[in-house]
Amino acid sequence: MALPVASSGIAALLLEGGPTGHARFKIPINITPTSTCYINKNSELADLIRACAIIIWNEAPMMQKQVYEALNRTLIDITGKDIPMGGIVVVFGGDFRQVLPVIPRGTKSDVIAATLNQSRIIWPHVKGG
Repeated sequence: MALPVASSGIAALLLEGGPTGHARFKIPINITPTSTCYINKNSELADLIRACAIIIWNEAPMMQKQVYEALNRTLIDITGKDIPMGGIVVVFGGDFRQVLPVIPRGTKSDVIAATLNQSRIIWPHVKGG
């Protein structure tokens, strides 16, 4: 089973039944370097995630790297597998030259530092395609 999500509400409208990543994975709005998603391991959502083989994330470059790091920590916890994304394949779609994360009052350096490809936790495991 595949779980489609998108970074923005507009992009989510293009996916049949696809919510935003924040809605699907209960990602905190005020994200920090140690955040996790608000998903109980014994919930129906956790069961759905354990049953899925792939997550397809549209417009991925729009989100801060901490969003994906929080998802990674949560998926590892839910699946009980201490491997990237708990062993679930995640496809990051989007154009890294188009829309970058919004960092309020951030400098160009702050924005670049917040991008997915700057994550030391996630990016080393990403394979191009």
